[in-house]
Amino acid sequence: MTTAIDFIIISQSEVVDYTKLSRLPLENLETYSHLVYPRMVHYQNGFRSHLDLINKLRIGQFLDEVPSEKRLEMLSVWNLPGFVGLHLDFYLRQFGIVTRVINNFDSEWPRLEQLYQSSSTPPLVGISTTFHLTFTEIRRMTQRLRDRFPAIELVIGGAFVHDRFSAEGVEGLAKPMRKFGIDFAIHSVNSETDLKDLLLARRAQVEDYTRIHNLIHCHADRCLATQERWNEPVLFALPFEPEKNDWPFINRTVATRTTAGCSFSCAFCSYPEVAHGFHKGEIDAVEQQLQQLLRIPNVDRIIFLDDTPNIPKPRWDALCRMFTRYEFEWFSFLRVQYIDDDLAALMRASGCRGVYLGVESADDQVLKNMNKKATREKYLRGIASLKKHGITTMAAFVLGFPGETEQTIEENIQFIENSGLDFYSLKEFYYMENTPVHAQRERFGLTGSGNNWSHATMDSATAYQHKLAMLRRIRNCVFIDPDTSLWYLAYLYDQGFAMQEIAMLQREINGIMIAQMDGDLSDRHPGFDRLSAQLANRSNFASKETRQ
Repeated sequence: MTTAIDFIIISQSEVVDYTKLSRLPLENLETYSHLVYPRMVHYQNGFRSHLDLINKLRIGQFLDEVPSEKRLEMLSVWNLPGFVGLHLDFYLRQFGIVTRVINNFDSEWPRLEQLYQSSSTPPLVGISTTFHLTFTEIRRMTQRLRDRFPAIELVIGGAFVHDRFSAEGVEGLAKPMRKFGIDFAIHSVNSETDLKDLLLARRAQVEDYTRIHNLIHCHADRCLATQERWNEPVLFALPFEPEKNDWPFINRTVATRTTAGCSFSCAFCSYPEVAHGFHKGEIDAVEQQLQQLLRIPNVDRIIFLDDTPNIPKPRWDALCRMFTRYEFEWFSFLRVQYIDDDLAALMRASGCRGVYLGVESADDQVLKNMNKKATREKYLRGIASLKKHGITTMAAFVLGFPGETEQTIEENIQFIENSGLDFYSLKEFYYMENTPVHAQRERFGLTGSGNNWSHATMDSATAYQHKLAMLRRIRNCVFIDPDTSLWYLAYLYDQGFAMQEIAMLQREINGIMIAQMDGDLSDRHPGFDRLSAQLANRSNFASKETRQ
């Protein structure tokens, strides 16, 4: 029996091209080391992600050595269900739009083929660009799709599309769209309603798309842009029947949000302006969404994606009290300067397993320059409360923001070593002109752009060297790749790894990376044997830490 599928959404993919990096000559490693360390390790003639190293040592195969239909069984952070696919599925069904979700393009290619071929009418295929920084990965996917289905119609949307349009206008999208055979681009921040209008118009075989907002339509070598419009965020999509859906990529964990936007204005971040402020969902609506998510078979863990979930504090208190009425565990981002002992105890009782803390710096002057509305002392108190109640902490640090010096770097090191944090990540400051710090560039002597900058107290190359030096020195806390961070922890936990076990494995991986940074690229490094032994000694892959 065939079904008329209107839309197939591709949420994410394996965005890093390890094969390309592995072709680079090792004798020139110093010239491209910033591309690989500390994001990956070299093993058996190639650079690999931390999870793929575990794959090889655990079952004897890398991700690219198994057929596509087996990749959902392998470890990849991109196999963790993303927010976009399920959110759009929930939203679009209210309008009778039949949607199917491909969570990971590379792990679910056979299913994508089957869905497309089985539809009684050719569906529109969408690519979310949330995790993309260039068109490189979009080009790879569109080429494979067009090689397999030459007449396929494609639409792109998401953060990268919006950013490209904001920076370069229509032609910034139209040129690559023509080159790669992309039919539509939706460039709005909150694109649900525009996508819905496009899908309904396409199903009605409307040839004129000018009434759809925020759209670029390319046809016969011409690209036309429609009128722009701001859309309020769609926080919740109710009702739906999750138990009746086919989501083979879900294990135990899904993602959702209770707010959109941000109530802060950090100097290095453009999100509050892009999101037009802070938008909060009502507690009753959050509870209805939670009830629906927990109806998905086997789901008992949730990642809350809110940038500032615990602001305002009374709302967070009410949310956590509501969570206690349900049996599930959860992860979230958190403004730790607003956490006290009572709130940490309530969070733990409500199922909190781990949190991502945007600490950014342990120096009060740098924090002031960042407009973080926080101090080192407030951070320490909040972290102590979380630790007391058994909540795993992962703190992110930005290195090299204006005001950063060798002394402030040393303060970061001592903070990470002595604060009681479980995991940490390091990332260099990224300079964007659409962020508040740009208005203060003369004050700080700030020049350059992106990841190539300098100011009165540091430059980007020095910040990178400090990052590597910190990785070598810090011993009491475990480094996690900042590109995956909280998702890495939540995904391994989803796959049955206990937090203590994750820390043990990651310490060995970090030790191997440090040795490779110092010139030892041998596959005979003893860390590989210790990792293999740890993996072999695991009693099973269904370990679960009991809530206390």
